[in-house]
Formats: sequence, C-alpha cells, structure tokens
Amino acid sequence: MCNTNITSTQATIQIFTLKMTLYGPILLLIIGIFGCLCNLLTFTSRQLRENSCAFYFLCASIFEFLSITFGLISRLAADHFGSDLQNTNRFYCKFRAYLVSSIPLIATYLILLSAIDRCMSSSIHARLRSFSHIKIAHRSLGIAILLGLISCSHILFTYDLRPKCSTLSGSYAIFDGMFVVFWLGIIPHILMLIFGFITLIHIKRMTQKRSKTLQIKPVTTTHHSASQTNRIQVGLSSLLILTRMIYYAYYILGPSLTGYNRMIGSFLMSFTTLLYYSNYAKSFYIYTLTSRLFRSVFLQRIQECIRMICPFQRLSIKTT
Repeated sequence: MCNTNITSTQATIQIFTLKMTLYGPILLLIIGIFGCLCNLLTFTSRQLRENSCAFYFLCASIFEFLSITFGLISRLAADHFGSDLQNTNRFYCKFRAYLVSSIPLIATYLILLSAIDRCMSSSIHARLRSFSHIKIAHRSLGIAILLGLISCSHILFTYDLRPKCSTLSGSYAIFDGMFVVFWLGIIPHILMLIFGFITLIHIKRMTQKRSKTLQIKPVTTTHHSASQTNRIQVGLSSLLILTRMIYYAYYILGPSLTGYNRMIGSFLMSFTTLLYYSNYAKSFYIYTLTSRLFRSVFLQRIQECIRMICPFQRLSIKTT
C-alpha cells in the first residue's frame, strides 16, 4: 500500500513538473516580451530620454528581452520539442552556456547601476549628484557590457560535449557554481540593497534640510518616482534571484540525489528556474504599479502611436 502511494505521488510530481516546464516558459515569454516592448516604448519618450536612471532601465529592458527570449525558447525547445542541438553541436553548447550567463548578468548590473544613480542623485553633495548624468550613464553602459562579457568568458573554454553539454568536473564545477551564485546573485543584489538603503537616508536628509542656504536641489517628480520604483524593483529582484541561487548552491555542493529525492530536486530546479526568468519578465508591471510618472508617460506614448497609425481620427475630431 505504501509503495502504491509513493508511486502515485511520483507520477503526480512528474506530470506536474512536465506541465510546469511547458506552460510556465510559454506564459513568461508572453508576459515578458509584451512588458519589454512596452518598456522600450515608454523609456524612449522625450520626457525620459535624458534621464540617466530611465536610460539604465531602457538598456536593462533590452537585455531582459534577450534573456527571456533566448533562454526560455532554447530551454523549451530542448525540454518539449525534441531539440538536441545543445548536446550534439559543440559551438551551440559553448555559446548557449555563455549567453544564458552573460546576458542576464549585464541586465542585473544595469539595474545595480540604476540603484547607484538614484543614490548619487539624492545626495546632498553637489559633486555626488553630478555623477547622475546621462553622459556618465552612456559610459557606464559600456563598462557594464564589457564586464559581463569578459567575466563570463571562461565558460567558452570550459563547457564542451562530455558527451552531453557540461562544464569541467571536479573543482572547476564548484567554481562555476559559486561564480553564478555570487557574481550574478549575491554580490549585485547585496549592493543594490545597500545603495537602496543609502538612497532612503539621502531622501530623508534632503526632506529635513531643505533650505535656501544649503542650496539643495529639490527632489523632482521624476527623481522621486524613479527612486521608489528602483527600491521595489531591487527588493523583488533580490527575492527571485537569491531564491534560485540558494537552491542552485545546494544542488552544486549538496549530496547526490537518488530516487524520490532526485525527482523532488528536479521539480525544485525547474521551479526556481522559472522564478529566475520571471525576474527578467516583471519590470514593466513593477513600473506600472509603482510609478505614476511611468503610467502617465506610457499612456501618452500609446496615444501617440494611435495617432500615428490612425491620423484620420485626429483630423475628424478637429473638423467636428
């Protein structure tokens, strides 16, 4: 009787995992692609074009779009549509492993840069506020891209067909796991939380010390809205990414799983993978829910697009 219950539970877990790995990525692709396109539409507006924090959000949206499309489509093809290219083509094996690490890394560090930008812009010191500038943002973008591409370059040399696509075994496998956990997960998100906390302190000080003698530039609507949005973005991103990274660290460093425990481990790995990719699909909805400015600009851009597509409607309104 006990064995029958275990078998039934295992079958249920297998079916649930199978459906989750099929419908979860499809849902995230729909939500993520729509959200990223809406971000691009909003952050390219005239009102936000010269704002450094909005520029970081715009660039992060581009890399988030690349992360979810390439990562989820390639995973979906391998899991459910019979694609075995990853385990048969050496070039694809190396570059898929490289891109699914480097592209999300760049997106993550762009969000970190936006947190640093908000921290600088909210400072009472004019020299620190001067770092919150669109020209600085342009240079920082290049540094973030180079840092992401170079820091992940070791993957190109260590991943290969053995006979399936995998990294070197032994001590390097531990290094590879810890590299992902710390460099992509723990380090940037701890820094995001630190700079977010400092930003709160800066805003509190600016509110308390607003006076003409100090000549402190008041917090604009754009700055305040971006700071609030950034804090929520950082908090939720930390929750989603670190949940994935904690389990990934256990998966790499923990004991080998067999039987029923292996099935549970496979389910948790698939579930935390969806959490990981949902981090790169959420930004538009966070911006929409938390920022009145973002909602206003987004609606304006939608109206502009409607006028461009249907100019005759505007003409008919004027004539009547």
